[in-house]
Amino acid sequence: MTEIAHPRVLCVDDEPNVLSAMERNLYGEFDVTTARSGEAGLDAVRWGASFAVIVSDMRMPGMDGATFLEKAREIAPDSVRILLTGQADIESSIAAINKGAIFRYLCKPCSKEELVLALNDAVGQYQLVRLEKELLETTLSASVKTMTEVLAMVAPWAFQRSAFAQSGVQHALKKLAWPDEWIYTIAAALSQIGCVGIPIDIVQADAAQRPLSEEEKKLLEEHPNVAARLVTNIPRLEKVADIIRYQMTAAPVDAPVEVIRGAQLLHATLLLERHAARGLSLDHPREILRGAHPAIPEYIIKSLTDFRANLAGIRTVRIGELKTGWIIDEDIRTNNDLMVLTKGHELTDTAISALQRLLSLGAIEEPIQVCVTRETETHS
Repeated sequence: MTEIAHPRVLCVDDEPNVLSAMERNLYGEFDVTTARSGEAGLDAVRWGASFAVIVSDMRMPGMDGATFLEKAREIAPDSVRILLTGQADIESSIAAINKGAIFRYLCKPCSKEELVLALNDAVGQYQLVRLEKELLETTLSASVKTMTEVLAMVAPWAFQRSAFAQSGVQHALKKLAWPDEWIYTIAAALSQIGCVGIPIDIVQADAAQRPLSEEEKKLLEEHPNVAARLVTNIPRLEKVADIIRYQMTAAPVDAPVEVIRGAQLLHATLLLERHAARGLSLDHPREILRGAHPAIPEYIIKSLTDFRANLAGIRTVRIGELKTGWIIDEDIRTNNDLMVLTKGHELTDTAISALQRLLSLGAIEEPIQVCVTRETETHS
């Protein structure tokens, strides 16, 4: 396991002298950031690079250490938390340990040797957590790729919808800088697996805003629950399953923060997909998303305002010339009128391979119309 050179440590205390002493004692061994209140500490966790360890005093005005560490855990669950306090109040210390999942509890005054030893142990724990998560993400990514490729063969329209959502989620995450990005991208990739049993004519009728029977509406409304039940059976994907479950509705207020904001982001990208599938422009995502129900937070809307803003123009190309990231500018159907890809969907390696296979079988015609990106146009 690779060691971290100068691991990042956040120290939170309302006493400037304590913070100065910590900086002196830890200089040269740790990259120390200080904050003089719980609110300032949360800002540092929320907006800065990730911390290996978060150290907090217990007794602070406004927000005590127990509350701060609990909130910090929601934002940065991988950061290891240490409570440093001079209180003799065992009850409040136990509350802090339970609420904030404290790794170590140290009493003030704490010697430099004791503090450094505790921090080194905490950094080791942080590395173990990150290593496990990296292995988990690698394994899950491979499994999800297999599942989505099966979806692409069984229900191409559903695969393209999830691919669009995944593209939008990845675009937004670059600005949002949420931890555990894999949760949101996997949720988008698997968001439509419950659509496998929905006939394509119902989907096409819905996209064209034609009237649907109550039974057809129920099929469309139920697919998030179907998908969530399937995903729940996969270990470690409980939050992913709940994001998928609430992709069309509001998550409960007491749900984990990843579920609440993940469902909101997924809902936003699927609204844009629905708009594009109807052949409508995505030039003004803000106007499309502001009328959403349930409402989408403004900061998520802002992260998507320039989604697909890098499109340069329309070209007519042969299937062998297709590139990932290009956008289909026309419905692609087989010669017997089965929908393969709908207008507005982004090409992936899987989608291009499927088109090449269908062309080799004589099932589709070329050339086709696509919107190209500025990057590929520059290099062509």
